[in-house]
Amino acid sequence: MKLTIAEILHYPEFSGFTLIAGATGISNQITSCGILDYEYDRTLKNKYTKLSFIPNQLILSSLQYAKEDPGCLIDAIRLLHHRNCSGLVIKNVYSLPLSPHVLRFADSAGFPIILIKNSEQYFEKIIINIYKRLQSLYDFDKFEHIISRIITLPEHDKQQKELQLEINPCLQPDIFCMYFRSDTPLTTNDYMKMESAAKYAGLLTSYNTLLRYKNGLLYIYSSHNFKNARPDELAQQILDTPVGSLAVSYHMGVSSIHYRERKIKLCIEEAIYSSYFHTDLSHPYQMYDTLGIHSILLPYCHEPAMQHFTSSILNPIRDYDSENHTALMTTAISFVRCGGNIDKTADELGQHKNTIRYRLKQISHLLSCNLLQPESYEKLSLAIKIEECSNIEL
Repeated sequence: MKLTIAEILHYPEFSGFTLIAGATGISNQITSCGILDYEYDRTLKNKYTKLSFIPNQLILSSLQYAKEDPGCLIDAIRLLHHRNCSGLVIKNVYSLPLSPHVLRFADSAGFPIILIKNSEQYFEKIIINIYKRLQSLYDFDKFEHIISRIITLPEHDKQQKELQLEINPCLQPDIFCMYFRSDTPLTTNDYMKMESAAKYAGLLTSYNTLLRYKNGLLYIYSSHNFKNARPDELAQQILDTPVGSLAVSYHMGVSSIHYRERKIKLCIEEAIYSSYFHTDLSHPYQMYDTLGIHSILLPYCHEPAMQHFTSSILNPIRDYDSENHTALMTTAISFVRCGGNIDKTADELGQHKNTIRYRLKQISHLLSCNLLQPESYEKLSLAIKIEECSNIEL
């Protein structure tokens, strides 16, 4: 995770920040702050050096050093750009003119210059807020709580926009998510490895975010226009990078693409849901768009009517298993998973197909139906799929 120029232009604590040049550099990363107010004061040139600036440092200045010689501002910006600083934030208390030459250089170099237009923004306050943001980047509990709130709240709740801004204030209108769910407890080191691979692959721009959520990693990918992209194409692009070699140990869920609106809640839910159906490890991921009837059931599976229907079908089977130490429920689940094919069910369970037929006959007797008839099989299949969906915890 990283803090960029683009993000501080959106966060509320930096209100009054206006970008006046160097827009192509707004994805520059910020790792610290520095102050430029003495380095070009000629009376101090023997006491201080010009070597104090470091890469990824956001520089703050009142232009005090330039009040007697405004022309030296271009030299300062050249130095800061040469040192790979993030950008320059100016509180122009002396109302010094910023020449077109300075702004043209910043534009051509992609070096952001920000003007503070809020009198209540002081350097001390800015530095504190920058460091608070930097410290919060790896506050996994904080982001997990934010994602939980996004999932829990209705899609159109007024708090949704505020929560999304906390995750990433630069998210674009088109949204796509992938969720990498682990079978084993996820560690900070797991996150750092994935983050490093994503950074190397250029997947963590200002518009994209990688977060740890519960026992998995959530990648949020946004764009101003995905055009005619497909979810499988976007997923494959991601997995064709170094991320792919790490991803093989996860169950991967891929959301649909949501256009023109910030439907991040739906994207997150779809990616997490899909990861629970990624059971065929010969395929790298499970797309929400190919979940079939599960995608219809998932939003409504906890409704009382759904739960009552499921209980009426499955409870008699479970009760019989409990009383007679049988495994009819296992057979029923496998039968549905195999699409009602007895031969495939027998192969999956390692049983003779006549044994499967006998067990299906027992289940049919319990449910007063014939599971080899389409309508009865459909009821059993629906009940099992509703329960599968009900057992998924977002």
